[in-house]
Amino acid sequence: MQKTLCKKKMKMKRSRSLSPKASSSEEDMKRIKFEEDKREDDIIYPHILDFSDDVLLNIFKFLNPKDLMAISLSCQRLARVAQDMTLWRRVDFRASPILLNDLKEYIRFLQPMTTSLAIRGNLFYENDAELSPCFFNSIKTTCTDLKELIIEEYRINGDKIQITDFPRTIEKLSLEGCKMGYLRSNKSYFFKMNFHMPNLTCLILSNCQWFTPHSLLVISKMPKLKELRLNSCHRLGECVAYTSLATRFGFKTLEILDLRDTALGDSEVGCFSCTKTLTHLYLEFPSSSRNTEPPEPEPRPLQRDAFNQLPVYEDENLAQFLVEDGFRWESYMFGRCLITDRVICALGSDTCDRRIINNSAEGVIVVEEDKRIFNKPLLKTLVVRNYPHVTNSSLMHLALNASSLEHLDVSGTSVTRQAVETFKSQRPNVQIITSFD
Repeated sequence: MQKTLCKKKMKMKRSRSLSPKASSSEEDMKRIKFEEDKREDDIIYPHILDFSDDVLLNIFKFLNPKDLMAISLSCQRLARVAQDMTLWRRVDFRASPILLNDLKEYIRFLQPMTTSLAIRGNLFYENDAELSPCFFNSIKTTCTDLKELIIEEYRINGDKIQITDFPRTIEKLSLEGCKMGYLRSNKSYFFKMNFHMPNLTCLILSNCQWFTPHSLLVISKMPKLKELRLNSCHRLGECVAYTSLATRFGFKTLEILDLRDTALGDSEVGCFSCTKTLTHLYLEFPSSSRNTEPPEPEPRPLQRDAFNQLPVYEDENLAQFLVEDGFRWESYMFGRCLITDRVICALGSDTCDRRIINNSAEGVIVVEEDKRIFNKPLLKTLVVRNYPHVTNSSLMHLALNASSLEHLDVSGTSVTRQAVETFKSQRPNVQIITSFD
């Protein structure tokens, strides 16, 4: 009987030892090991909320504004860090178009210390591409120190939004690709801009088909304007009178001028030769008019209402004047848009006052020919592309007179390889780009 009991006890002990369930000491060891492994995983793969606010702030600096807005919706702490004012100094929303309904949500993230704001719309959306006066009021009220405003591919109602509705603190303004509607026929949209934005140094109006030549008179009055970009403004044709007045009495600080893909020719561009501060000039023949004959201008009758709208003068200078409705600008777009050696050889020179030779004949005044004085031009960059009437004469002139020239692009012109090599030997420090490269 005793032997039977002993055998049963031994079987019970053996069955316990062979049980798949671990003992208490083994469970403790596994729990410690699991916690250590978890601690190592936390170190290798930390959670974003484990970082301090300073670390999160440094990470968020690499995100664009739209990502910051998305993060702010995840939790209260990340929303608080994402709204830190240092992240909203320079705001660029141009990664994708913004519709007006979404624009309202984006504006609320702006801060008083926001100095730069860039937005891009989509002109294909008829109802969601026109900026409202509320938008300009919001940025003027919120961004009290705004220096840079970039608005691309939006519609602007010129009757509801005046140039005086823009923040007056702006130093750089870009309306690239925007469409302007309901403009007044006898008044430039930029009228009195020189009083409203006295600190403006850069104005970009690239691909603004509504820009008309008479606006040059107003823009030329800007006291600190250094950069003006009018490339692809196709209505800049046959405006020699306005350009002459603008360059004669204004543009005293202009350094960068972009006139690529416009209908300006020798007469208009030559007016800028008296701009002594010019350092960068960009000229390129319009791509849409290459290998095509310029259209013949069609006769256009004068409208009777035109005589009732008299020009407006300010400080004895023309400030407003009539622009006829229905004017066929397309007929004049590329009629005389050729640049030749004449204007290139005039860069960096002034025309002396011409002496009257004879005025005895009634109604006839005979004056002497133009005399030019070269004043050591400051021109550093000159781009004159795809003009067939720019020849070796321009290279010879620039080699002798453009002492400050650093970059020259004459690709697509009629300069020869030999003339280019001669220019390189005379001016080895100038980077020249040609069709032979």
